Amino acid sequence: MEIGATKAVQERLKTTKIDEIKGASLVFCWDTHLTKIKGRNVLFIVNASNRYTIAMTDIEPRNWKYYTLYISRVIHGVMQEMGYSEEQIEQYFKMSGDMIVTKTHGKKSVGGINRMVTDAQYFDKKLEKDTKYQWELSEYLNRDICQPEGFDAYGYPSELFKLDMERIGIVSKRKPAKVIDFSQYIENNRGTTD
Repeated sequence: MEIGATKAVQERLKTTKIDEIKGASLVFCWDTHLTKIKGRNVLFIVNASNRYTIAMTDIEPRNWKYYTLYISRVIHGVMQEMGYSEEQIEQYFKMSGDMIVTKTHGKKSVGGINRMVTDAQYFDKKLEKDTKYQWELSEYLNRDICQPEGFDAYGYPSELFKLDMERIGIVSKRKPAKVIDFSQYIENNRGTTD
């Protein structure tokens, strides 16, 4: 698993070696960025493939020393909240390989993070005080429909995350949605009155 770090995060990780990007599947790459929102440090953890975003606050100094472990525990917890089983989560981490810290995964990834930082400034609720995982802020940031590279349709990041889990075989593929042929419907119902 690659954990991409922006410069703000790299400054906190002074003793951590920053590797060059190894080229793992983007499904296993999470970019991280540290910023201030409403006067509090917020760490964004963003999947490089599907843009699913996790917002964390109040990272304790000891957690910076064990950054990769901390990030993996956060991702594990969020996947549990999303409804993935322990076996599926374990498979995800096994498939992702060893954890390394790299630079972020390109200009598009950084552009997406910058947009999230801007969006987060408009979050109108208070950040929760006694919790690190900011569920409401995360939901707020994952509300926008997007079409990341590698996807042929627009969707919410949580749905795109599920599609990624299908692509790599962690969850079975869902049946495609039934598509209504409106042209046929209109032709069949032309001239009828209500």
